[in-house]
Amino acid sequence: MYILETTQAELFEQTMHGEVEQTIAGHLPGRVKVMGVSWTARLCIPDGRYVLPSGTPVTVFGRRGNTLLVLPYAP
Repeated sequence: MYILETTQAELFEQTMHGEVEQTIAGHLPGRVKVMGVSWTARLCIPDGRYVLPSGTPVTVFGRRGNTLLVLPYAP
C-alpha cells in the first residue's frame, strides 16, 4: 500500500545550518543533525544526480511533515 505525501512544504523565515549524518542521494532521504538533533531530510534539487555524503554541511530552509528540506551549504 502506498500513501501519497500530501503535506504542504513549510518554508522557514530563517534558514538553519546542519550536517549530513546519513547520505542523502537524489530523491532518497537521509539524516541531518541540526542543533544537536537528528532529523530525516530530503535534498531539494530537481536534478536527482546530487549526492550529499556524511559530513557535508547543509542549509535547512523548510520542512514537509517531520522531514527537513535541505540544500548544500553555500557560504
